[in-house]
Amino acid sequence: MKKIIYLFLLILTAVTGYYFYPEHQLSTGQKANKIVIYKTKHQLLLFNKGEQIASYKISISKKGLAKKRKLGDNLTPEGKNFKGVKRANTKSSNYKYPKSIEVGYWGQCCGVLIHGQSEKISWLRKFHRWRDRTEGCIMVTNDEFNEIYNAVDNGVIIDIYP
Repeated sequence: MKKIIYLFLLILTAVTGYYFYPEHQLSTGQKANKIVIYKTKHQLLLFNKGEQIASYKISISKKGLAKKRKLGDNLTPEGKNFKGVKRANTKSSNYKYPKSIEVGYWGQCCGVLIHGQSEKISWLRKFHRWRDRTEGCIMVTNDEFNEIYNAVDNGVIIDIYP
């Protein structure tokens, strides 16, 4: 019985540490001029002048890895050289975000965004990564999104690969 209690306490400690461990990757004021997303790896990379400066785990479309083809298919698009547009007080489907980054044409027509967590699931923090849950968007934690948002300017280049 003691072994089970010790094992439970060890797992609880590990999960708590994972939940609260900060993952800030950028120095204050550090800038990025390109965002690269790999859907199958669930990874968002920030680059500055061709050098990778940060990496984040993401959640994408709950509909799977297929390529977005039309409005309403709730898939995450693929393509190169999308222009990112920073937005404040964004509403997408049933969710509101204090700020977001539109993903080029797909952001304008279909509401595809890079964003943090909505109020409904912000308590999940890093655990959102365990399951894809967006309607075609790219989601990171709120702390990570604030870091990304502050690092990029309007017009940031966004490439999304399968």
